[in-house]
Amino acid sequence: MGSVNRQSRSAIRVQRDGNMERWHEEYKKRYSQLKEQGRSFFPYSVFKDIVVIVVTACVLGSLAWRFGAHLEDLADPMDSNYNPRPEWYFLFLFQALKFFPGEYEAVAAVVLPALGIAVLFLVPLLDYGPGRHPLDRLRWTSIGLAAITGFGYLTYSGYTSPLTNPTIEKDPLLAQGRRLFTELKCAYCHKVAGKGGDVGPALDGVTGHKSEQWLARHLQDPRSNIPDSNMPRFNLLDDEIRGLVVYLKSLDVGTYSKAAPRLFAENCTVCHKVYGEGGDSGPDLSSIGSGRDQAFIKSYIADPVQVDSDSIMPGFKGQLSQAQIDDIAKYLASLKGR
Repeated sequence: MGSVNRQSRSAIRVQRDGNMERWHEEYKKRYSQLKEQGRSFFPYSVFKDIVVIVVTACVLGSLAWRFGAHLEDLADPMDSNYNPRPEWYFLFLFQALKFFPGEYEAVAAVVLPALGIAVLFLVPLLDYGPGRHPLDRLRWTSIGLAAITGFGYLTYSGYTSPLTNPTIEKDPLLAQGRRLFTELKCAYCHKVAGKGGDVGPALDGVTGHKSEQWLARHLQDPRSNIPDSNMPRFNLLDDEIRGLVVYLKSLDVGTYSKAAPRLFAENCTVCHKVYGEGGDSGPDLSSIGSGRDQAFIKSYIADPVQVDSDSIMPGFKGQLSQAQIDDIAKYLASLKGR
């Protein structure tokens, strides 16, 4: 019985090899006929390639000239509201990382792409049948369609996934001032939120007592306000000075009233904890002033859903007066942790 099976397999193998040889002979013959009937590669095929390249370059150039590149703002290490989002052709990988959190990120970022590339290299060795029509290669056609569908689904899911941080309208002058503060290395001499040098005063404790005119004059020429100042003159432009003034004024959270802690305790400690006291259903706010400014906190207290559509916190606009909301925001913005 075993010998019969071996003979049958040998006969099938011989027949298959014979079919392949006949197919190759027919292919070579048909190729020779078409080559004799066709045109030479140069200049006919080369001309077609040149036309496609020129048209494509013109289209891309027109789109670039008409719409330009939509670049984001310069990277700001002090911006805690930035939402990292890759270009559309990497969104599938961005979404796939969510299925492999923590220490398993390497599986989605390295292992799976490497396996996919390895499969592409092996396709010529695995799919060696003579048929080129998709219906003659159902197995590989199905695998390709499944891969395209998976990439499309992950790309769409990544595009429609909610943002990590709520989108907040930014003041361009404030963003410019924050960027200049970093570029000029002001933190070497001044502290902000407890971080920085000790050569000059802490800026978040001084700027609130100075007028915008005084700050602008000081940035233009420090010795015009303080004759013995060691601060160098940076030769800043007027727009740069305005941006720095706006940023410096934003560092001052103002002075909250004595009623602010009581207002917070009456309305917020059911859910939020400060320095170990309060509820656990909301985040601990003991150091919220280190990551959020007063404007953000005030907007969030008034209407959380407008700032973050996924928020379940009730808004206090209408329950508290605007002065009370401002007072609580100043109190929270002053909390930098112990």
